[in-house]
Amino acid sequence: MTTRLEGKQTYFLPFNRGNNGGAGNPLNPDGYASAYLWEDLFAPDSVLELISSFIHLETDERNGAKTEKLIFPRYHQRSAVQQLIAHAQQQGAGQHYLIEHSAGSGKSNTIAWLAHRLASLHNDQNQRVFDSVIVITDRRVFDRQLQNTVRQFEQTPGVVAVIDKHSDQLMLALTSGANIIVSTLQKFPVIVNKVEQLEGRNFAIIVDEAHSSQTGEASKSLKEVLQVQTLEEAEQLEAIASPTDEDLINQNMEARGRQPNLSFFAFTATPKQKTLELFGTPQPDGSFYPFHFYTMRQAIEEGFILDVLQNYTTFTTYFNLQKKVADDPPRRKKAKPSAC
Repeated sequence: MTTRLEGKQTYFLPFNRGNNGGAGNPLNPDGYASAYLWEDLFAPDSVLELISSFIHLETDERNGAKTEKLIFPRYHQRSAVQQLIAHAQQQGAGQHYLIEHSAGSGKSNTIAWLAHRLASLHNDQNQRVFDSVIVITDRRVFDRQLQNTVRQFEQTPGVVAVIDKHSDQLMLALTSGANIIVSTLQKFPVIVNKVEQLEGRNFAIIVDEAHSSQTGEASKSLKEVLQVQTLEEAEQLEAIASPTDEDLINQNMEARGRQPNLSFFAFTATPKQKTLELFGTPQPDGSFYPFHFYTMRQAIEEGFILDVLQNYTTFTTYFNLQKKVADDPPRRKKAKPSAC
């Protein structure tokens, strides 16, 4: 699909359901593999939903120049939001959801669409399911991209309140019933404490924790892991590494347990086992599974991220190959120049 026709310069994005964790579409025993387009996407109710809740004109102003770009959801973004909204509408508050979406999934837009849909969600009795939606981002420096994305999706000014100063600002937003509140992970314990004190009100908390390995001690630990020689050493080092932001969230959640007035929507690309247990969906065999998937394999095959393993060679392997070439004249003649 594309939102702008420009002849040979037209840029098409894949709009496929995914096939066994990869790109493409699964076989359809009842017809064409692309039948979902006219059976689902182009159905009247679906078109109305796309126009009213998904399709968005994004504006960007830089260096005095203003550009506009029409945003249309990819298949996994639309299906994730639809499934989460349907389940929350039926089950109400008190649920936990784990959304495992790889890098390259367009997570900021997915979170923005979900936040606005949750803020206006009503049950069968026409009652609001959530009084406020709180979006938490994990970066130490406030995530301007996520903030701007959530704000741009609002149709009415004042729907989104950004908490970037102090706790009094947060409490005012919570007690005044702001529809969508955006804050940082550092205020996560304070936020959970505050909302637990507000009796008779329900909250949806969306946690963006995909960048937890990029900051502070976690970044230091990552560099240490990359310096080891074997996977066994890396596993041992990771076991004693400093806690990440994801660990801090898990510790906080485990200490509190489930709260009947709080629903958590956790977005992450690589969930730890504890994250799966706290936010995942229980399975009959006792394991836990994400509520919604967009795999790294699909992101790679669709061209949104690079497969780093395609160009990955351990130093030991590279050194041994170079040594064999140097010691064997026939190999040296056939070998091509290479770089590590």
